[in-house]
Amino acid sequence: MSNENENNYVSVGSWMWMMFVTAIPIVGWIMIFVWAFSGDNESRKNYFKAILAWLLVCVGLIVVLALLGNLPAVLKQIQAWTHRA
Repeated sequence: MSNENENNYVSVGSWMWMMFVTAIPIVGWIMIFVWAFSGDNESRKNYFKAILAWLLVCVGLIVVLALLGNLPAVLKQIQAWTHRA
């Protein structure tokens, strides 16, 4: 049981290092994927998977809001397609 707890332990220094690395623009995104899907530390993997899940939620929200903002243009284009046939 002690070995399992040691595998999931992440020190403050390690968290600080990971936060520093993720702040680097391109390298940070690459490392988020690496840390989310590799390694033995389940706590670290789950944290970075949660970051990726929030990213998907935000991207989905942006897409929905963009479509709603352009809804009249989208409806006009659909109407143009249906009247051609």
